[in-house]
Amino acid sequence: MKLLILAAGLGSRFGGPKQLAAVGPAGESLPEYNIFDAMRAGFSGVVLLIRKGMEEDVRASLVARLPAEIPVEFAYQEQGAFIPQRLATRIEAAGRTKPWGTGQALLCAQAALQDGPFAVINGDDFYGRMGFAAVKRFFDTAKKNTPVEFCLAGYSLSGVVPLSGSVSRAVCALDSAGCLAGIREHKAVMRRAGQIVSVGENLSEQILAPGSLISMNMWGLGPELFPWVEELFSKFIADSGNWASAEFYLPEAMGTIAASGKATFRVLPVHEEYFGLTNPEDLADARKAALDRSRRGEYPSPLWGGKSGGAEP
Repeated sequence: MKLLILAAGLGSRFGGPKQLAAVGPAGESLPEYNIFDAMRAGFSGVVLLIRKGMEEDVRASLVARLPAEIPVEFAYQEQGAFIPQRLATRIEAAGRTKPWGTGQALLCAQAALQDGPFAVINGDDFYGRMGFAAVKRFFDTAKKNTPVEFCLAGYSLSGVVPLSGSVSRAVCALDSAGCLAGIREHKAVMRRAGQIVSVGENLSEQILAPGSLISMNMWGLGPELFPWVEELFSKFIADSGNWASAEFYLPEAMGTIAASGKATFRVLPVHEEYFGLTNPEDLADARKAALDRSRRGEYPSPLWGGKSGGAEP
């Protein structure tokens, strides 16, 4: 089972490639912590989804630090991928220069993910050992059902919003069986006056329940879904209103697939303390969180220099 890391983001709010920022006590990046946890959960290898212009830096500052026995593959997200030729010129005229979001990123990696189930995560979030163990265990014990059953790790909203700044969060609705019934992307979620607030269009505000289950884009998926995602992206790209700056988000695509009845998504509750990098001020908090985990024995320091500690999940 492979781990796909979506690491093609520009990091515009952070001010640089946050996927490569030094977070751990020995300079470890967030993808390194996630790769470490995936490997000890029993994953077989890593696929890094990046932009082609990033490859030299990623190889030098990330891949070079990993043990040689961890298989690493590259996939590349480009603005023109999966765009019909009949639309390409018109989209270019609309001024589109950046790729189309995490849903398109998944499609760009599909050639490396055809041999069985895989997990998908962001390159700028810390997910914790329990999430990887839960997804791996789900597929180790899964039965072949109709419809196809996938999974996602569900994190409590109160644990995944930083103390300052805004982040994007996808709020999940569950059915009586604990499967995904709906999902809504909130693009500007922040803490304010003791509450968690989502700021929408025209500065409209909605207070969110702190116990809401959130998709942090940690999905357990399989190659069966690629034709469905490609179909949804084709519909998205056919709407000229999306050409200037809209993004095709992975959570929204998965929610649409769930609503169609083609697949179900079991939500796996995960109890982890989140940290990640969205805004520049997040870096100090992330470094403190990584140091605390090393001091508690949850991770060796340096990360690749010894045996891991911590209780079994």
